[in-house]
Amino acid sequence: MSGDAIVFRNVEDFDALQIFECGQAFRWKRENDGSHTGVARGRAANISFALTNSESGAGDVKIRKITAAASRGEEDGEESNDRRFWEHYLDLGRDYGEIKRTLTAEDAVMARAVAHGAGIRILNQEPWEALISFIISQNNHIPRIMGCVERLCAACGARIDGGAACGDFFAFPRIEVLAGLSEGDLASCRLGYRAEYLVKTARKVAEAGGAAWLETLRGAAIDEAEKALLSLPGVGPKVAACVLLFGLGRMEAFPVDVWMKRAMRAFYGVDEKDAAARAAARFGPYAGIAQQYLFHYMRTAGRAE
Repeated sequence: MSGDAIVFRNVEDFDALQIFECGQAFRWKRENDGSHTGVARGRAANISFALTNSESGAGDVKIRKITAAASRGEEDGEESNDRRFWEHYLDLGRDYGEIKRTLTAEDAVMARAVAHGAGIRILNQEPWEALISFIISQNNHIPRIMGCVERLCAACGARIDGGAACGDFFAFPRIEVLAGLSEGDLASCRLGYRAEYLVKTARKVAEAGGAAWLETLRGAAIDEAEKALLSLPGVGPKVAACVLLFGLGRMEAFPVDVWMKRAMRAFYGVDEKDAAARAAARFGPYAGIAQQYLFHYMRTAGRAE
């Protein structure tokens, strides 16, 4: 790895395992030392967390840059500013302590969920990557989703030279690259029926204006943004909500999958058809963050209750 590293000190409410392995992103692999290595917007890095204050749970987040700026294959057209990039990507500027206090007020279930997933943060992912990744995620489990995404990147993404120690990494495929392919071109990625959705969605996004069009959904009314996403092949309500939350920073979005249906029914007595609406009313602007706490809790602890 490169000797370059960025360190954010005294970070609270951070747990790398909970953040990178809670189903919101699929390009981060856990290493034997507990750190995670992956790629975000063409930047390959290794991220670790070291506890420095056991009382507050604060610690240091260290990002080891694997690739030099010149070889990183930047896809967003921005000038390289690694520290600002990683601070934003890891959502380090958000006060999760205050959000936890708001969500847990007079809610014993959420208090348990928050305590169990105290280090979860919402990553600020690229909208296009989130869109394609969550189309792939349908009727799929996390290890297989990760494999599908990596094969797609290796087949269609720009190569990132990680050097002799790390080998090659691959940036996420550009919109125009996928738009120019056929379903057969993706056979080696083993995506199944999802390959057709990916190609058709890439073409439709490209025709609408590409990445710039997706960015307009950040400021659109939530129902209008959802409607736009639902117009894309392979995108249903759950995928649309995931793209809104994980790719567009819409913290009010509340993805509902089988785990959330179970959680809302078991913990709040809410019928699955009302889950999203009831969550929006209950959790307000932090519904998406509440979803991650409940999702993690239901999958790893709540089932036993």
